Amino acid sequence: MNYAIPFVENDTSVTPDSAPSNLNKQSAGVSFFFVVLFTIAIYARPEDIFPVLGQLHLTFILGLCAGSAYLGSFLLGSVRLTWTRELQIVLLLTGCFAVGVPFAYWRGGSFQVLTQVWLKTLIVFFLLTQTLVSIERVRKILWAIILSELVVCAYSIVQSSHVVWVDQRLSGISMGILGWNFLGLAVALTIPYIAAICILQPGFFKTSLLISSVLFLMWMLVLTASRSGSLNVLLSIALTFLFVLRGTPRGKLIGVGIVLIALAAISLAPGVFWQRMATVWSGSENSQNEIAASAEVSKEERLGVLERAIHYSLENPLFGLGLGNFEIASGTEIGKPEAWLGVHNTFAEISSEAGVPALGLFVALLWTAIQHMRMLGKKTIAGPQGLELKFMARATLVSLLSFIFGAFFAHIGYEYFLYYPVAFAVGIQNIARTIEGTSDSVVSALTPELQTSAMNWGS
Repeated sequence: MNYAIPFVENDTSVTPDSAPSNLNKQSAGVSFFFVVLFTIAIYARPEDIFPVLGQLHLTFILGLCAGSAYLGSFLLGSVRLTWTRELQIVLLLTGCFAVGVPFAYWRGGSFQVLTQVWLKTLIVFFLLTQTLVSIERVRKILWAIILSELVVCAYSIVQSSHVVWVDQRLSGISMGILGWNFLGLAVALTIPYIAAICILQPGFFKTSLLISSVLFLMWMLVLTASRSGSLNVLLSIALTFLFVLRGTPRGKLIGVGIVLIALAAISLAPGVFWQRMATVWSGSENSQNEIAASAEVSKEERLGVLERAIHYSLENPLFGLGLGNFEIASGTEIGKPEAWLGVHNTFAEISSEAGVPALGLFVALLWTAIQHMRMLGKKTIAGPQGLELKFMARATLVSLLSFIFGAFFAHIGYEYFLYYPVAFAVGIQNIARTIEGTSDSVVSALTPELQTSAMNWGS
């Protein structure tokens, strides 16, 4: 039953059970501060713009500071560990990754991916699940991501003569998760949050920043001429309108604005974009020019590596080839330059490199987060933050669904992409439980007459 709580004067006996969560909000502040900086470091990658910063190893230093601050708070008893089903699944997935190292095709390479790639993802995911204890913190992380994407895309476009171009396609300045083919997936995951923030924080300055972000993201996307990325973003826009924007007049207006920006970017796209997109529906018979022929070859190569990934999954169903070993095994065994490619499919990547049990856990993680966000998006939560939590839950649902589509065209099983929206899902759930727990505690502390009044108040 959903209800609001009427004001009760001079009731000092009310002591909500959420006091530990309030303590968490304050004492994990230092750790969260470094988590925000870490997020900026991995999304904006300032060392790509200012190479001298590469010597500082920002992600390592900031991750170490965030982890140390949280560990210190935990040892002092000022924070408590938050266990969720998503965190348990990720830890089990880590176990699968680690157990497969001794059986890997190249053990040294598998261990390197485990410790230098996956361990960073695991640590930031853990810290996010422990420090996202208020809706304000969720907003701050989202703004860190959105502004980082804005800076990277704006710099790449404005300074296009100084950044990397590959076959008339803009690769951009970023060598991380905002680079080239990864950009479309990043945009698809961010669009629903931009839409939700536009509705929830309608100020002129913030709206201007969000509109600027959409403009630069869309134009950067068409310059990369990524087929899968473009389709992923179009799907994300459609799902965002369906789940996030449809219910309010302002939401509909924002949806129309996003669609117009996307249409404008596509209509002004360079020829390489249209030539590559044409291969999606025309096939090889119309691949008469060099760009279209190259796109068609790329598609055929991806189908080839997918077939090999399925073969390796069936051949090594329990432990797989080892993390990061698909490209090495494929290239070594086939002996052709075109065989040295990644899987370009996250699900096939995990099954071929970590085994079928790991794939099952990965799918379970997605399913769990999606189900939790779907239920929370339909639920009515009391209090001033209830509406914002509902919109954030719906935006996270769209982000996760967009990831599933994009994951069929990119091998990103060990990267940060998925684990940020899953961490948002965990944080949103915990915040909602805290709000509901506080409401229940307040009502249970009232007299029967006041309890009845409280319930009638919200009915």
